[in-house]
Amino acid sequence: MSSLTSENAETKVGVFWDVEECPVPDGMEPSLVCENIKLALEKKGYRPCNVTIRVYGEKTNKFKDDFLLADIMFLPAGDARARYMRMGDDFFCWGFDNRKSTLMVMSRDSTEFASSLTMYKNLNFNILVAQPENAHKRCPDCRRPLEMIITDEWIWESLAAGGDPITKTQEPDLSAEGDPITKTQEPDLSAGGDPITQTQEPDLCYSSH
Repeated sequence: MSSLTSENAETKVGVFWDVEECPVPDGMEPSLVCENIKLALEKKGYRPCNVTIRVYGEKTNKFKDDFLLADIMFLPAGDARARYMRMGDDFFCWGFDNRKSTLMVMSRDSTEFASSLTMYKNLNFNILVAQPENAHKRCPDCRRPLEMIITDEWIWESLAAGGDPITKTQEPDLSAEGDPITKTQEPDLSAGGDPITQTQEPDLCYSSH
């Protein structure tokens, strides 16, 4: 279990799911996948009643009506670029209304959101991500900004079945001369670690919907 479990109990979780890039697995219904996502989060100490799921897909997505019938928010957002823009805009404003909460982004390439998610990490959000098993593999240097802020990461197929996140492994620090240095666990800024100095808290919501 996560060391943050006791703190997670009252934390709101905003889930932003690109259903085109993280599709509903064969043989499963959208409602079941959503329940499994909540189950996986419950294992980490988050209460299902505090989890809000928003689904982004094309207008022609075959599960669009199933999401709506199950009372799950489905947002027809167009192609990959349009979904990226809509998701980013929506979790930007969600974060403004839900300070010190948890953001979960499910997309084929979560590194695209790294800069925005870093800002939320600095504001004491937990950052959760999920990517499909066949996602494009980024080089270690490209992934490093994202890996440094992630609280937990899932393989999408495992998350859709209610599975556990990926176990983080220690990697050698090759940035300094001499013998590799084993990385220690990153400080949890939301649990009283040294905060990143900020001169002014940014206005997270620049537009209304």
